[in-house]
Amino acid sequence: MGDSDSFSVQYVGQNYDIREFLRNHPGGVNYVQAYEDRDVTQKMLDMHHSKAAFYLLREYKIGGRDLKRNEHTDDLEDLVDWNKPMLRQVVNLGEKYYEWVNSPVDRHMTLFGNQILENLTITPWYVVPLIWIPVSFYLIYLGSIKQLETSYNILNIIGAVGLGVLLWTLLEYSLHRWVFHIVPSGKSKIVICIHFTIHGLHHKVPFDSRRLVFPPFPAALIVMLGYYFYWNTFPENVYELIGGGTILGYVLYDMVHFYIHHGNPNEGSYLYIMKRYHNHHHFSHHEAGFGISSQLWDFVFGTVIRLKKLAMGIRW
Repeated sequence: MGDSDSFSVQYVGQNYDIREFLRNHPGGVNYVQAYEDRDVTQKMLDMHHSKAAFYLLREYKIGGRDLKRNEHTDDLEDLVDWNKPMLRQVVNLGEKYYEWVNSPVDRHMTLFGNQILENLTITPWYVVPLIWIPVSFYLIYLGSIKQLETSYNILNIIGAVGLGVLLWTLLEYSLHRWVFHIVPSGKSKIVICIHFTIHGLHHKVPFDSRRLVFPPFPAALIVMLGYYFYWNTFPENVYELIGGGTILGYVLYDMVHFYIHHGNPNEGSYLYIMKRYHNHHHFSHHEAGFGISSQLWDFVFGTVIRLKKLAMGIRW
């Protein structure tokens, strides 16, 4: 694809180097490579690129962000200082917050000025299975022991763990749709703070690999609440099995989420479909496609994104 250090395209007379974006482009490398050193203005219009796509393009303008000749007349990044901690700034964005947070950029973000707090918000992907798979297996082990003490039945164990995984997929969908995607009022700094911390920042900096999986400290608090709820809801001989299955479902979800952002799944595979699906959620259908590890509940609740059949497979 030409010079390995750059990949230049032109949009309305301006030059953009999108080399760093190629691995993240929702349409894949093979749909873009033919346009190196060419004008993409009409192509982007013909393909009905989203408002978010035009905004993101400005990140790659050679010589600095394009502030005038694009879909936007205002640069929303003027509202914040990217050299300072972001959390204390976003709460003051008011009615501009929701537009700003859904206008993606390709950058790393600092949330807190305090380094200890900042480190708690950054999680390498491998930390999740390292911590939570042993917890999941331990709960499944405890539940299996209780089954042995009563009337041991391997089908009961498999069924209870499977129920836990299924409950996670419903929880994943419910949190993503009705908590993570609540539209915060510009008058409520608390709601903006919560929304941005738990999910808004991911839509603002979707390519920041340090913020793609859930940090273990807040996850531990949720697990403890979930354990108490399961203990008071399900029979004594199965609640640990269901809890272990739920945690296992969570680990699978976080690993799928990380992979569909940074992996290169093969055409036709399940992860290939989910990567396309999640890309549409990020860049064009913010109010649909809430399933990440599964489309099941999107079908049930009528929020599924219908993926178009492509002339050729996408290669990331």
